[in-house]
Amino acid sequence: MQKLVFIGDSLTQWYGWQRRFPEHLVTNLGISGERVEALLDRVPEVQTEIKSVDIIFIMTGINNVAEGHYDFIITYREIVSSFAARYQHAKVVVQSILPIALEWIDNATIQTLNRQLEQVARDLGALYLDIYRLYVDAKGNAHTDLYLDDGAHLSGKGYEVWANEVERFLLAHT
Repeated sequence: MQKLVFIGDSLTQWYGWQRRFPEHLVTNLGISGERVEALLDRVPEVQTEIKSVDIIFIMTGINNVAEGHYDFIITYREIVSSFAARYQHAKVVVQSILPIALEWIDNATIQTLNRQLEQVARDLGALYLDIYRLYVDAKGNAHTDLYLDDGAHLSGKGYEVWANEVERFLLAHT
């Protein structure tokens, strides 16, 4: 049994990770509406609460994007660096930001941010899990059947896609 931590915003919070991975001890630290800066602010609290962990899955940034704030990579780097330093024997996994099915958000911007997040992971010895690619068609448009009507939150099918990719990751890295 491995200790898994999922940390991020509402996309993380609203899924039953423990129910999906009952063979592991799962902590869900998602907070609806959270931006990257707020996650950095709560890192010390998380590190006090979580004494040991095997794998930390991080997904955050979409709330920044939705608000038009794209300059968060340095802050994201601080988050990953802090977790990597505190949990030296754990795998820190940076997950890509998902596309959005909203007209006013350009998914090309999200792709650019994801390339920067992948570089952050590489620079800090973390792992990168690209799930963005599973949510878009050949033209780069979000698969709307994977989202709720709001175009931002995942449907049950959307969560299934994500959880299946996490499962593949776990099988390959444990």
